[in-house]
Amino acid sequence: MLVGPTGSEPDWPDACAISSNLRAFDSGPTSRLAYRVSRFFAVLFGVVLGASAAAAEWPIPTADGTIWQYLLTREGENRPGTLTRQVFTAKNPAEQNVLRIETAVNGASHSTEFLKNEGETILETAFRNANGETRAFDPPVTILPGDLSFGAEWNYRGPVAGLDLNLQLKIVGESEIEVPAGKFRALHFRGEKNDGLFTVADSWFVRGIGWVKEIVTQRGPSGDLLNRNSIELAKLPALSQTNPEQKKLEASVSTSSDGDPLDVVSADALQIVARWRGHGLRKNAKIRAVWIAQDTGVAPVNFKVDEATAVAPISNAFGKFTLSRPSDGWASGKYRVEFYVDDELIDTVDLTITPSEPRSRSLQDF
Repeated sequence: MLVGPTGSEPDWPDACAISSNLRAFDSGPTSRLAYRVSRFFAVLFGVVLGASAAAAEWPIPTADGTIWQYLLTREGENRPGTLTRQVFTAKNPAEQNVLRIETAVNGASHSTEFLKNEGETILETAFRNANGETRAFDPPVTILPGDLSFGAEWNYRGPVAGLDLNLQLKIVGESEIEVPAGKFRALHFRGEKNDGLFTVADSWFVRGIGWVKEIVTQRGPSGDLLNRNSIELAKLPALSQTNPEQKKLEASVSTSSDGDPLDVVSADALQIVARWRGHGLRKNAKIRAVWIAQDTGVAPVNFKVDEATAVAPISNAFGKFTLSRPSDGWASGKYRVEFYVDDELIDTVDLTITPSEPRSRSLQDF
């Protein structure tokens, strides 16, 4: 920790306390250099630690790369096919309650759903078909309500058993159901619609797993069977084997909470935001960020400036550190931020701060 001239440690992250203590250095050349270094870092590490904002709890697995594998049966086809759904999460921690699910039928892209979680209600904000045509929904469409009690109803629009449907669903019961992935106690959803084509959709949902079985039957005006599709979960959802093992924590640096990750920042940037997001963390895991000046020409090489800690209340908690620009700009040089989970180094972010462009002089300067 930064230590004031009295030897006491200032409360983290109270930058004002650090700065006021550092002003007590005497005026000798060496002390002035020490003051310059310490003043810069006091400002740099006057961070505001974003509360480890808990992500809304999803009723389905949402780890990036999670994949559901189903056996697909279609009326008139002798051999079953395959249907898969895969999760792709947003890379921006500010969008932790947003994801997309891509569906493929027999290995070919079928559709993409863009989802968000509001109070455990899963909403669809947009839908993209196999032709790449995207339709946005305003207001969003309910895929799954937060209230999963018997009799709950909602207007649904999305894929069921490989068919794109638009109809009202209702929770009609709960029962034991067996599929290749195992036996489950599942909620039973049902929807019916007659718009010249009589459609009946049944699906069985298990909280924490997702949909384990879906059946869609469609008949013409005369009652002739036109389509009957069904899918059954073949194995429990798991991370795709084609995806590399996900780190416990991802980190990035930008100049705003929702900006693109950056590795170079100008010295006149108004702020620097260091962000982290957890994946599969244990409850109340300790997240520690260590800030290091690698080569600035001001501090010693690989100088450990300070560190801060936060507690992750849930597995996919996230946080941020907001660094406000000093009045005379950032000191240029190379830096890094090391992120630890329970004292294990998980991720390192390198950052270079470059001198700002000279400001052109105006008449007001004369």
